[in-house]
Amino acid sequence: LDNLLYATSKNLALFLEKIMDFVAENGSMLLGKVSFGDVPSNLISDILTAVAQGKKSAGGVAGDDLQIMRVGEMRKRLHDKGLCIDGDRETMIALLRENSESSPSASRVKLEP
Repeated sequence: LDNLLYATSKNLALFLEKIMDFVAENGSMLLGKVSFGDVPSNLISDILTAVAQGKKSAGGVAGDDLQIMRVGEMRKRLHDKGLCIDGDRETMIALLRENSESSPSASRVKLEP
């Protein structure tokens, strides 16, 4: 629990993802042994993301969804586009969406007369 709170307070997306993977994989072992009362409610989406990533790796979820993409993959895509790779998961997702090639603003070309 201390590592979870530390990763959240320092905005360590990769470390947080590893902790969430551990929670998703060992949830039954953690139930009743670890109190999650001090965990911020905004981390529920991170826990659900870890569960969805586990299903995706097991073949249960298809597609190239940014919501369940691994932090390492998001950082690689951001780096390839020349964008900042720092920040939390939500910040990286927002940057990728803003700068995706399929977005209308990215595909618009300003033509001068």
